[in-house]
Amino acid sequence: MNKKLSYYFAFTVALSFCIQSSFAQNKLLLCTGYDKDGKYSGAYNEWNIQKDGNFMYLFYESATPLNDTLLVIIDKVFNRTDTNFYEFDHYYLVPDISKKWAVNKYIFSKSGKYKITVFDRNNNQLAQPYITNIDFNVNEYNEMKFVDTWYYNQSETGFYENNKGDTMVGRNDVFSYKQDGTRVILYIGQKDKRPLKTTHLISRIYTNDTCHEFIRSNSYYVDENWSWTFVPVYFYKKGKYTVELYNDDDIFINSTLIEIK
Repeated sequence: MNKKLSYYFAFTVALSFCIQSSFAQNKLLLCTGYDKDGKYSGAYNEWNIQKDGNFMYLFYESATPLNDTLLVIIDKVFNRTDTNFYEFDHYYLVPDISKKWAVNKYIFSKSGKYKITVFDRNNNQLAQPYITNIDFNVNEYNEMKFVDTWYYNQSETGFYENNKGDTMVGRNDVFSYKQDGTRVILYIGQKDKRPLKTTHLISRIYTNDTCHEFIRSNSYYVDENWSWTFVPVYFYKKGKYTVELYNDDDIFINSTLIEIK
């Protein structure tokens, strides 16, 4: 290796190390307060909010001087069956006069999983993304009619061959095809014994393939105080299917897969 190439290689490695080191020292978080010196307080990994929402502070601490406004991208998981993050909102942080930190107030009014990332004006990411879960306070869920899709995050579903009273029999994901229709029992329950809080369960059946073709929907009467129940579901063709469950306000509860062959 000649001297010029060796120097260039060493410089590149050193620059990369400096950038990574600075990146690691930068910090983005949510907190409940901060003082005039940029000392933050009340920083948590998970949050509980009221049904009307709560504000927090988006706080960014920099290892290098901040000379311009920062862009913050807020991504969110919108459906518990799709764990990918999609853009929810964007926001801006204005640096303090010290150029060491930047902050702005933000109101969260929806529960879910969020990822928050900060960029400079050249779209360079400045710190590790901040990932947090935001849920509603338990007392908000105690109001009989107030639910969201994350209210059902402890629910579980499963298919069974039949039932004997309240006992499910023959749990499986694969069932034999019958010409007059394959009847299976779909169980839905809350692990933490929360009531289902709906007078109807709506099932939507889709093909479990790239087309995700809608087959049909069924509605079942249930008691809103029940924490679990079971309903019959019929399949008339062989194939793989996804069955999604919703409450009577069209709020997603859970989904499960089944194969008829």
